[in-house]
Amino acid sequence: MSLDIHEFDSVDECAQALAARIAGNMANRLAMSERALLLVSGGRSPLPLFSALSTSPGEELDRVPWSRVDVSLVDERAVPAGHEDSNTLLVRRYLMSGRLQHARWVALLNDFADEPAGEDRWETAVQAARAANLRPELQDPCCIVLGMGTDGHTASLFADAPQWPDACNSTDRYIALQPAVAPHARVSLTLHALISQSSCYLWSGGSAKFDTLMSVKAAADAYASGRSSLETLSKAGPLAMLIAHSKVNLHVFHSK
Repeated sequence: MSLDIHEFDSVDECAQALAARIAGNMANRLAMSERALLLVSGGRSPLPLFSALSTSPGEELDRVPWSRVDVSLVDERAVPAGHEDSNTLLVRRYLMSGRLQHARWVALLNDFADEPAGEDRWETAVQAARAANLRPELQDPCCIVLGMGTDGHTASLFADAPQWPDACNSTDRYIALQPAVAPHARVSLTLHALISQSSCYLWSGGSAKFDTLMSVKAAADAYASGRSSLETLSKAGPLAMLIAHSKVNLHVFHSK
């Protein structure tokens, strides 16, 4: 396990630093490959990062040929693209502008705004996960940007979801989940997809989330030292499971 924590006094400083790091990763990948994939998380927390990537000045950012970059999601809710809870809506509105207007958007979930109101959204999520696992453009991300909840969840991996054991053990990249305490069926990256990702970043801010990070780190340390069981680690949540894995290199960018 490698957990690198970078702390900043302000959200803007944190966003600028992570944006520069992402730009460096993308430029390095594009020096060797025709295209590079960036996966981001939704929610309101990463909006300063989206702004830094799309519009903030910076030599590292300007050197990236963004027209050769694909952008998609770590996770998505099974809602129409125009729904207020849609990660697609938020990312396309706040990230895919400025210099990133030249990037190519890769939808994780096809819009189904015209479907009848009674359509089974769980089946929509299942079909979307199956399709994502077959799409070559989603198989090899250059950078993944995760968020976190104060309950220790990351992406749409919730320990209370009936599909959580499958999300831990599946070798697929994407899986459908229905959390018990959060609305909407979802499509999410699995733990398997995150474990070997060398450029895996966690965006965090505020004291509550830092306390959560320290709590899940303690659970991961206890498991690594043999002081707790895998069952106990699993109950601590997805982020603890990720941190505890011997292959994981997780870079945390945290603003105070």
